[in-house]
Amino acid sequence: MKALILAGGVGRRLFPLTETQAKPMIPLAGKPILEYVVQYLINTNLRDIIIVVGHKKERIIDHFSTGKDFGANISYVEQKKLMGVEDAILTASPLLENEDQFLIVHSDFVASDEIIRRAIEYHNGLDSDATIVITLVDDPTFYGAVEIDENARILRIIEKPKKDEAPSNYAAAGVYVFKKEFLKKIDETKKLDEAVQSMIRDGKTVYGMVWEKDWKEITYPWDILEANRFILKQKLKGKGSFIAESATIDSTARIEAPVWICDDVIIRPRAVIRGPCFIGTNSFIGDGALIRDHTSIGEHVSVGFGVEIKNSIIFDNTSIGRLSYIGESLIGKNVRIGAGTQTWNIRMRGGPPIEMNIDNKKVLVPVERFGTIIGDDTEISINVSIFSGKKIGSRTRIFPGVIINQDIPSNSEVIAEQETKISIKKNS
Repeated sequence: MKALILAGGVGRRLFPLTETQAKPMIPLAGKPILEYVVQYLINTNLRDIIIVVGHKKERIIDHFSTGKDFGANISYVEQKKLMGVEDAILTASPLLENEDQFLIVHSDFVASDEIIRRAIEYHNGLDSDATIVITLVDDPTFYGAVEIDENARILRIIEKPKKDEAPSNYAAAGVYVFKKEFLKKIDETKKLDEAVQSMIRDGKTVYGMVWEKDWKEITYPWDILEANRFILKQKLKGKGSFIAESATIDSTARIEAPVWICDDVIIRPRAVIRGPCFIGTNSFIGDGALIRDHTSIGEHVSVGFGVEIKNSIIFDNTSIGRLSYIGESLIGKNVRIGAGTQTWNIRMRGGPPIEMNIDNKKVLVPVERFGTIIGDDTEISINVSIFSGKKIGSRTRIFPGVIINQDIPSNSEVIAEQETKISIKKNS
């Protein structure tokens, strides 16, 4: 059976991170999201993999190449015009038309390899024409909402319905097993939900396999942090710490709770590493720094004296200057953050809830705490304050003492103007 991974989208809701890289290549605990999905397939003996690529496709192709290093055979299909999931499937359909059945999987979720294995077993056990993995969600309007009968047979599926139109709180979880009939239907309808509905009308057997375990799809920035927590839990819970032999940890530094510390990491005196967290190869943690739970630090990252980082992801080759605070934030590659910079990660007392501008819309942040997103190759000088939910674009320069209370576009320079008044003191 071949597996098709849909990885061509732009991921505009995650800008500025996805301005410079493909959404599936965002790192969680040292690996791209897509690598976890590929591993799920390989662990289920699905090694013939097709990846539909598009936006920033070079990053994906360079990382996975032929798939040989991962124990798979990976080929690529380019989606020339990024016109959604259906177009991606149709673009790849010539490579699937000789298959009796095949698996389609999204590239922007995390769960476990069990979700793939159970989907295939369920599909084959029922001799189903189509099997869609479904899971309960709080808000089905972001997904394909699914109605099932008492035997888990799918009655209808509605893509991103309005709240009053959702047939249930079951949503498609991004894993599908189809017989070849589906390719004909999607070619006719050009819509995934309509193709499935057409199969149902024709009397084909279409089942929903209920996934009741943890699962996280990445749609909004705060989903990345939740997915990172999920992966750290999988990686470390009940397994103890992994600390590479080549890591250098000062005797006065403290390791609290399970951690994953990679090769050639240096941890200086009186630093505290409070797991679960991940620290990538060749990174440096300075004197008295505090790395708190659910933080993932990439490769070649430098964290200065007295820095505190909490529940954040720091991408590769970034440096954070002394006495800075980074909370609930996503910091891109090659970012330079000067000393004393502070990210706000909670609304002001009595103030309005945290909102973010997401794809030109105001979106209420549904979590209690969220800090900032900083795009790649940005330089932030000393003593900068960044309000909750504000984004700083890529290749931007922030000068000393600026208070960031609005989104900053990419390729910008931001300077705080100051008026200095000097007066002579009167004699008392």
